[in-house]
Amino acid sequence: VSKGGRPHADASRPGKVPTPTLESPRVCIIAGSTRSTMSTQVSNAQIATRSSSLRRSHRQSRRAMVCVSAATPGSANRTSVAAEIVGAILKFPPLWEAASKGAKEKMVKRAGELGIEWEAEVNRLRSAVDWEQALKDATDPAVVENMPAYYKTSFHAYPEGNLGWDPALEVEVAAKAVHAPVFSEDGKSLEKDGDEKLRAGYHRAQAEAMDFIDPDMRKKAKKVVDVGCSSGLSTRALVGAFPDAEQFVGIDLSNYFIAVANHALDARPGDPNGYDRSKVRFQHGAGENLPFENDSQDLVSSCLTFHELPASAAQDVIREAYRVLRPGGCMSMMDMDPTAPAFQRIANNVFAFTAFKSTEPYLEQYAALDVQEVMRRAGFETVETRSSSPRHRTIVARKPAAAKLK
Repeated sequence: VSKGGRPHADASRPGKVPTPTLESPRVCIIAGSTRSTMSTQVSNAQIATRSSSLRRSHRQSRRAMVCVSAATPGSANRTSVAAEIVGAILKFPPLWEAASKGAKEKMVKRAGELGIEWEAEVNRLRSAVDWEQALKDATDPAVVENMPAYYKTSFHAYPEGNLGWDPALEVEVAAKAVHAPVFSEDGKSLEKDGDEKLRAGYHRAQAEAMDFIDPDMRKKAKKVVDVGCSSGLSTRALVGAFPDAEQFVGIDLSNYFIAVANHALDARPGDPNGYDRSKVRFQHGAGENLPFENDSQDLVSSCLTFHELPASAAQDVIREAYRVLRPGGCMSMMDMDPTAPAFQRIANNVFAFTAFKSTEPYLEQYAALDVQEVMRRAGFETVETRSSSPRHRTIVARKPAAAKLK
């Protein structure tokens, strides 16, 4: 999608579609009437382009301008229509590649502005170990065989999604770049420790909510599960937040991420953050099918994972957390807050939303999901929500002390 581009002047009403040009090919979509928020059907969508122009744009320009017209008034419906339209746009490989390429370039550029040498840091990690052997050690063949279809798609500007070395080796530098502006008022000022502050904000809000529910809840958290642990960043923060816990298990569907997380364990023996194999381990697995007995864990945490799940998988993860938690145990999650003004600004800007959507395929499903209500339906009680950053929320829920599996 064109960087810094503007909608066509006549985008507010249907009209003649301009002929795509090589320098700035345009894909103009005219949306007709709509019926409901977030699940709206776009009844009159037309995509005007020429296949030859798309092929040329794929080879040379890779830039596109999106023109949107919605007949239904109201920001909610506009966001809904934008979500439908953006999803249609990104089904065109040249346009997805253009949007994702721009998103990746922005991350790398921002890292440079923070003084982070992206390429040098990644190359140091790339040469640190025999990664193919590390991958074999990290892989559970049964998990690979039963890999859910939703996970075998592109994420975060990587065509291979989370199932490859580039995303796994770059995830920590990418997190620093992506989260650098989280706490800035204008969304543009950068902080090198933005990622650390975000994770600290999660555990501050988590502690507040857990103490509100039960002042002794944190002390009782001896067995902790980190669902969607990635390379272990969230697990490291959990260890710092729960120093009295006896066991931490990080779970992730990507065996590549698990390999990188295991390497961190080897590289940091005795680390004050708890990177010690006697206390922390990582396991290849799915949040929907956790490798634990019923009623066996004290805390199930998930940090920045739910926006990467389709709604059905998110509900399965919540139900599975309920199953493995002991009565009185706690589920906690931190992710983007769809009601936050910063999120709404992106959702209501078709260009910003297109760039975001190109890296997050299930973004609108997450935004539409009532996570708190799903938790209640699963059987959780005393569901508490706290702000953990200007753009993120923390949700904590307790499994009833006299709970029975549903």
